[in-house]
Amino acid sequence: MADLADTILMIAKKLALRGQDQRVIVPLTGTEVQVVREVERHPRSTPTEIAAATGLRRSNVSAAIRTLEAQGMVTRVQAADDARSVELIATDFAVENMERIRALWVSRLRAVPEADLAAATAALGALQAVERHLAH
Repeated sequence: MADLADTILMIAKKLALRGQDQRVIVPLTGTEVQVVREVERHPRSTPTEIAAATGLRRSNVSAAIRTLEAQGMVTRVQAADDARSVELIATDFAVENMERIRALWVSRLRAVPEADLAAATAALGALQAVERHLAH
């Protein structure tokens, strides 16, 4: 199991965005990427829900939200059921940026031999299930 975790981390490092990638995307920290992904996947999430879903500290989520809002990536809206609470929505700009990031990942993965990529893709459902279990 430790080898699995190590391999996943190494793949993530190799898919990490680098300097030359910054020309086609808005540069984001790892925390900002996690927050905007969560907002994109679950529109109208609250900062507390984002912190719980990502495992990030609430203060780090708040800082990331301020930066993402300043960059035009997320919008705060008042919660329908609680005037004191805010919910977040990803902007079209954020969605476009995430699409460019995903395209960069696909470009990197095209270097992997087709048979290896097919085997990894076959494991996608199981890896997503592992991720969901680890989130709890």
